[in-house]
Amino acid sequence: MYSNQITGNQWMLNVSNSASNIINDINQGVVWATKFNAMIYGLTDPQILALPQIVAAGWTEADLTAVKYALGVFQDLSNALNNLPVATANRIGYLEPFV
Repeated sequence: MYSNQITGNQWMLNVSNSASNIINDINQGVVWATKFNAMIYGLTDPQILALPQIVAAGWTEADLTAVKYALGVFQDLSNALNNLPVATANRIGYLEPFV
């Protein structure tokens, strides 16, 4: 929590924690995106929606689209962290339904 009494060491610790957390979260998101993409590789949306785990969750086509976009954000963020090209997109909008 911010205070005007925060020390230089506390600033460094908070920056370090935030940097580590965001990198870890992005890397974990890429793992989830990779696993999801492997699961759905070559399938059409109707075929994906017919997968047992998707049926059990009651996903709609809108849910599937939202998940695809949200998982894509993690790859985009990973690309940005690794100095690879990233297209302009509303990444917050893609994540918002899950926040």
